[in-house]
Amino acid sequence: MSQLVAQDLPEPWCPPTPPVEALGVEGSQEHDAIEVASLERVGGTAPAWVIEEAGRLARLLGLSTDFELLVEPALQARRGFCRGRVWMRGGQPLRIWLSPCPNGDRAELLATLIHELAHPASGAGHDPAFRRALLDGAQRGWGPESFVSASAKASTPELDRWIASGVRAALAGKPPPVPRTCDSGDTARVVTRIRKLHALAAAQVGQPEAVAATARANELVTTYGLGGYQVEIEAGIDEQMVDRWVPLAPRKVWQRQLAHGLARYFGVFSLAMARASRMHFFGRHADVVATAWLLEVCIEKIQRACEAHIRDWKGARLRSSGEGRAERTAYCDNAVWAFRRKLEGIAELELDDSGDALEAAEDFAWAEHDKRGQRWSSGRGKRVRHHAAGQALGRSLEVVRGVRGQSVKRLK
Repeated sequence: MSQLVAQDLPEPWCPPTPPVEALGVEGSQEHDAIEVASLERVGGTAPAWVIEEAGRLARLLGLSTDFELLVEPALQARRGFCRGRVWMRGGQPLRIWLSPCPNGDRAELLATLIHELAHPASGAGHDPAFRRALLDGAQRGWGPESFVSASAKASTPELDRWIASGVRAALAGKPPPVPRTCDSGDTARVVTRIRKLHALAAAQVGQPEAVAATARANELVTTYGLGGYQVEIEAGIDEQMVDRWVPLAPRKVWQRQLAHGLARYFGVFSLAMARASRMHFFGRHADVVATAWLLEVCIEKIQRACEAHIRDWKGARLRSSGEGRAERTAYCDNAVWAFRRKLEGIAELELDDSGDALEAAEDFAWAEHDKRGQRWSSGRGKRVRHHAAGQALGRSLEVVRGVRGQSVKRLK
């Protein structure tokens, strides 16, 4: 038997899985150093300042400066990270290729450059010998005081981040970066700050504001040790196929009929479990959420209007409890009937694509039931006694069509 959630309903069979994004910049390539017997030159393509820095760093490491330097800017932003690769022979570089991010600053490019130059001096892997050579090269290039927090014992991606931060501080003439600690509340604020900086950078790719925002975000990730952190994001969850259990009031057939109508309108496949007083929805996450939300709103609105109608209907006249139940049933049944007809009309006028979504949702439901060896059966129709006031309420319920997956239809 499946576990129950707070509402005493079974856990969803296929709950949504929130997508996550890493806060840290992209790590070093695992195969960025290539040993070759020979290499045909293609001609270097690099700005003068990069050529000058590459020569200076190579001489400090005791390496030959007779190598090609290719710089090919990337077209897509990668959190400021610069890709690199080195072709080498006999402990000397033959060609270095760099692909800086549009939002990357000089520190990120130079950190990648010293990373590639450290390979000829230590080998093609990222073992402790390489990390020691990388840290030694950075200290020679910009002074040991800029890398007091960097450690060759750290992982290569973490060391790369500290190297970039140290180079950035040296170029700006600022104190070296140091590790910072904080409690869970402060961490949440730092993460929020990083995500805002990422959003700013994504909105202005290549602009000075984006470069500065990316550098600041990477500094926070490095100094607070958040390189391995992942946070949930909203994008990507709407299209996931999920299921959800929704409770209904016992013996309220009109609520089941309303749920079926709303589900069809949103392209959600719905199953009623009359004895258990609950619905089972299947479909896209955005559609299932919209259906469940609007169902709750509609039920509340119909119930309030029904109670107001019953008060007026009774007036000064004494009515039996049986008459009251029949009046309530007829009112709510007609409200749902009229509202469903209205939803069908709206869908036709909008040339809605919910039919395709509904078909996909039903296929999804069939597959999930088949996994569990379960089936469902068609229910019988219900005879509804005409009630003008109930139908008037149903026709008065207005639905504003939202952009599917971004906002939901909303009652006015």
